[in-house]
Amino acid sequence: MTSLHKSLETLATGKRKTNWGAFWSVIVSLRRRYNNRRDLHRLHEFNDHQLADIGLTRDDLRYAMRGGPFDDHSLDLNRAVLRRRSRLDML
Repeated sequence: MTSLHKSLETLATGKRKTNWGAFWSVIVSLRRRYNNRRDLHRLHEFNDHQLADIGLTRDDLRYAMRGGPFDDHSLDLNRAVLRRRSRLDML
């Protein structure tokens, strides 16, 4: 991070991010992504009717699993639900 980025961050947040703070934010982000991936694996245990109740299909789960272990799969699932919901609203 350049000194320009640091000064802009200081202006935006009112405080400087320390090295420890940056490290901690990476750890928190990785933990959140791990939890989302674990939850995605739990969704595979649902039957098709339960998935339909929450607006998902098996294909949505497969599509979300295509990424790497540190990708945030919850975003893909949210998009699928919103896309399906918007199609239903148009009917």
